[in-house]
Amino acid sequence: MNCIIEESYNQLIIHTDGGGRPACQQVAALNEAYGEYVVHKALKGRRQRELLGRYFAPAEDLPFLKGFSCSGQLPAGGGSALWVMFTDDDNYVYTPILYDREGDDSAANTLRIFEDYTRILADGGLTLADNCVRTWCYVDDIDNNYKGFYKTRTEYFSTHGLTPSTHYIASTGIAGTMPAGCGVVGVEALAVKDPGRAGIRYLKGSSNLGRTDAYGVTFERGTVLTLDGSRTALISGTASIDTAGNVLHVGDIGAQTLRSWENVGVLLDEAGMSFDDVTMMIIYLRNREDYAAVRMLYEERFGGRIPHLFLHAPICRPTWLMETECIAVKR
Repeated sequence: MNCIIEESYNQLIIHTDGGGRPACQQVAALNEAYGEYVVHKALKGRRQRELLGRYFAPAEDLPFLKGFSCSGQLPAGGGSALWVMFTDDDNYVYTPILYDREGDDSAANTLRIFEDYTRILADGGLTLADNCVRTWCYVDDIDNNYKGFYKTRTEYFSTHGLTPSTHYIASTGIAGTMPAGCGVVGVEALAVKDPGRAGIRYLKGSSNLGRTDAYGVTFERGTVLTLDGSRTALISGTASIDTAGNVLHVGDIGAQTLRSWENVGVLLDEAGMSFDDVTMMIIYLRNREDYAAVRMLYEERFGGRIPHLFLHAPICRPTWLMETECIAVKR
């Protein structure tokens, strides 16, 4: 089975072409390729530690690597994939995806997951408001379950120091598939131990984007950290939206894609960066049949210089056809 490796400064993406093989064999191939990659880098004197890792494969009992997540999302072009981010800075704290095993009500699942995450942070002397800098939130059957998720998140945040007058957390809220018996919500998170040393700054993109709480959701458009001797921008899931929270270019995948990238570009510029600094990008597609068109636009705009993934994962509004998130590093 063929594995394709894309890497940048601190990012690694490994794809399999699937080859008609069962998911367990695809994931085993990813693990083997990743093991060979780590050994090869170690022999060359590079010993960066893994910061986070996520599989894009069916969310079932597969041979995943310990400490990594699985979102249950699948590459839009077929096969499976593994994303790993590396760091030399011990200020980061990664929490692999958390599930709730008590029922499948999105509001109840969300509450228990954030309660669990708050306890995990507290065990390390950290808090949600002071230390968490990025979340990825997965909601099964998102068109029906997202309301319960976002309303509960907003209520929980308000009791933990995250309000319109303070700040929120950079985030992506996207469709995902949980393992059997794990509810309909999953949350993966990244925190920093010493926020003062990280120099946290929040991005607004005000020329193109409005405050998220103005239309009922609660996340930051992006967050900038100064760690690893570098400035890192964590850009949240960003769709075709205007300053009033309206979906732009309804029904037009090409125009939505270009607007999404325009919005991301505004956030990167606010961070003192550009797409030349992007080290990885994920593009989420509501409809798998849009993959070819968006891939063509991607290749025209970016070529092959950025490690990237196209994933089949509906966005939180039915009229949004795609969404982009990325990480950029200025060294």
